[in-house]
Amino acid sequence: MKGEFNFTVDKGNKVFWGILFLLGAAAFLVSRLGLLEGVGFWSILFSIGLVAILIKNLARRSWGGILFSLAFLVIVNDELLKLEAITPWPVLGAALLGTIGLNLLFPKVHRAKSYKLIAGGEHTAGDYVSGDRASYENTFGSTVKYVTGEVSRIHLDNAFGGMEVYFSDAVLKDHRANIKIDSAFGRVVLYVPENWQVISEHMETAFGDMVMEHENPPEAADTLYVSGEISFGALLVTNV
Repeated sequence: MKGEFNFTVDKGNKVFWGILFLLGAAAFLVSRLGLLEGVGFWSILFSIGLVAILIKNLARRSWGGILFSLAFLVIVNDELLKLEAITPWPVLGAALLGTIGLNLLFPKVHRAKSYKLIAGGEHTAGDYVSGDRASYENTFGSTVKYVTGEVSRIHLDNAFGGMEVYFSDAVLKDHRANIKIDSAFGRVVLYVPENWQVISEHMETAFGDMVMEHENPPEAADTLYVSGEISFGALLVTNV
């Protein structure tokens, strides 16, 4: 398991990613035929990936993901679009300021319904905790989260930053818990006890990587199920 690259796609996304890979294959052939003069294959490939991330963030209503996906699309295709004057830093700066402004004007509606968080739960700076269910967010920066007490479901939302999550003081409800990770342009590190079993299910990576430094013991009473999506980033699972 150590250093293993894991790429899995759940049924709901097979058609979506299948079409993107077909477009990538078509782009490769078209570029080799010289039909798109001045446009390189890698530019087309990265553009397809960025469009995919843009669509995903539109569905998630993530302002940072939307604006930065557009910014990187402009950077990758600046010569074609005749926008060299605003790349890379001006367009990235505009994306950053735009993200801050939109988040202030239109705060992100947290997807609490996915985890059925009940009223009265603790809420601190984007973090939601209600009973044995919790959700943690990070955008533009680095953060460290400590999961404590009994847990059954956890959601991590990371964009353009780094998130470290420690489970050293956590207790898995009924010896099992589910953690969903949505990370774009960032790195997430899970620190889990050595005696836990960690199973990746429905974990989707797009231009990203999932690395398991944690080695599952032969017999484990506690199991953590990991799912979600990593785009242009990495997920590392290691021991506390």
